[in-house]
Amino acid sequence: MKRFYKKVTVENAEEFFIVTLDGKPLLTPGKKSLLLPNQQLADKIASEWQQQNELIQPPKMPNMSLASTAIDRVAPQRMEVIDSIVAYGSTDLLCYRAFEPEELVDRQHRIWQPLLDWAKVTINAELLVTAGIMPLKQPDSSINAIRAKIIQYNSFSLVALHELTSVSGSVIIGLAVIEGYINLDESIKAAQLDTLYQIERWGEDHEVMSKLKNTKQEMSEASNFIALLTA
Repeated sequence: MKRFYKKVTVENAEEFFIVTLDGKPLLTPGKKSLLLPNQQLADKIASEWQQQNELIQPPKMPNMSLASTAIDRVAPQRMEVIDSIVAYGSTDLLCYRAFEPEELVDRQHRIWQPLLDWAKVTINAELLVTAGIMPLKQPDSSINAIRAKIIQYNSFSLVALHELTSVSGSVIIGLAVIEGYINLDESIKAAQLDTLYQIERWGEDHEVMSKLKNTKQEMSEASNFIALLTA
């Protein structure tokens, strides 16, 4: 799509903020009003639109994409989205450890266990750990505690949590980012621990490096989105 506007502005609309293109309020792809919770997010989305050149490139507007998804897809099916995130608690990446080599086992414990300990203390969600890939039944009380935490989030936080969780394979990593327990670099290090270890041991592979790059970008976009929400 060609750029069809000249001026991008941010306006206060009672308890929300809106972005306008040549004075017209911006809509989501689902044709809903893009009502944003704070000025920081609105300013960033306005900047994304302002920086578009002759052709509009949606991939270069990650905050617009996440905000629109929150409004178009998360809000109308809130409980289904929450269920899909909570489900990761039963198969969380952090709970499935390697048997060997010892170096990898130690690294997993050093990086992953503090996150599980944090979840136990902060969320009251104690998740069990096993070695291997056989399914592990997690305590219902822990899964319910994760749900109780997630249900407190609004649609904008939920869309970021869903992205962080699905990309990392860990709802605990996602929650730790949302709650400010770990930063972006720490979340990527935890989510890609096994991959980074294999790269160290065997060297770089084009397919692996491409996947790693995409993961970093997706987690970065979600993390930055959360930072704007809490600014």
